[in-house]
Amino acid sequence: MDISPKQICKLAPNKVDYLIPGGEMINEFLEEGPEAKVCSQMWVASLVTSALCPGTNVGLSRIAGTDRFLRDCLEEDPAAWLGEAHAKYWGADLGFLLKLLNSRDRLLIQTHPDGAKAMKYFGLPHGKEEAWYVLAARPGACIWLGFRPGVTEADFRALIEAQDSAAMLDCLHKIEIHPGQVYFIPAGTVHALGSDSLVAEIQEPVDLTLRAEYIRPDGSRLPKESMYGAAGMDGMMDCFTFDCLSREELLNKHLSAPLPEKGEPWRKKLISQQQTNRFWMDEINLGPDCPSMDATNPAFQVWLVLEGQGEFQWEGNSLPVKKGDEVFIPHGVTAYRCTAHTPFRALACGVPGHN
Repeated sequence: MDISPKQICKLAPNKVDYLIPGGEMINEFLEEGPEAKVCSQMWVASLVTSALCPGTNVGLSRIAGTDRFLRDCLEEDPAAWLGEAHAKYWGADLGFLLKLLNSRDRLLIQTHPDGAKAMKYFGLPHGKEEAWYVLAARPGACIWLGFRPGVTEADFRALIEAQDSAAMLDCLHKIEIHPGQVYFIPAGTVHALGSDSLVAEIQEPVDLTLRAEYIRPDGSRLPKESMYGAAGMDGMMDCFTFDCLSREELLNKHLSAPLPEKGEPWRKKLISQQQTNRFWMDEINLGPDCPSMDATNPAFQVWLVLEGQGEFQWEGNSLPVKKGDEVFIPHGVTAYRCTAHTPFRALACGVPGHN
């Protein structure tokens, strides 16, 4: 197989075992059989290794049909793969990570540090802003997001020390979620994903989570240090943002309204520079009214096909794609066409300034 920055390529499905059970809805999305491996996360176009498996390649994406890691390809010539401007700032780093998440239980109550606190407490170059796009949700699926009015740092710390999960959850807004919704979660915002949903998460490219709980919903226990790691309890508390918004204020801030892109009827902006300068995420829709799209590619893009079948075409080449496929469009492919063979929907992701 030709692996080149002038070729659009598929990436192999990259399931990752994590702290939470689940993954059945990921397998349903991939239309896999009952014998398929079940993992609660799938990392798309990942250059990030799992913090739970230090010193290993767990978490890294491979080029489909090969044993080559995407990371190694990019490191050979970042400018050719990602664009000179991007490589000058980011090197061989994409600047984001896309995941699929499906938990059988509620995720532990958590937050993530911003860039300054990630460096201060962990010596890492990225914080972790993120956004969730709800792909599927069973009846009653929900998230917990943001502190309710009146919650103080001292009160919440006391609940953490007591490991009173019910009282901690009561400090947060509980929000029922539905397919198509997009929630932006800045660093510092307390949150927890509930069960019975499939979410596409775009985030800064680091595996770094601070948890208010070490007792999981099923009663099993993690090491207490798994809550805060090198930051300690004081550092973890410093990473929570106690803005304590009303429900209406919270939804106005965090629930993103998809916006049509002028002149590109096939594209909806899900996350843009209105929310963050860290990453962007668009939804592409092609069908009978708009069967194909032509686009330029100033830098690079990562696509995940959500529905249907289609085909990429560029410079005398073509690549058929279907639901569940991960697609990497390198900088060397300066223009391309995507054509739908059936009603076609995909996520397209990148970093601002290179769209």
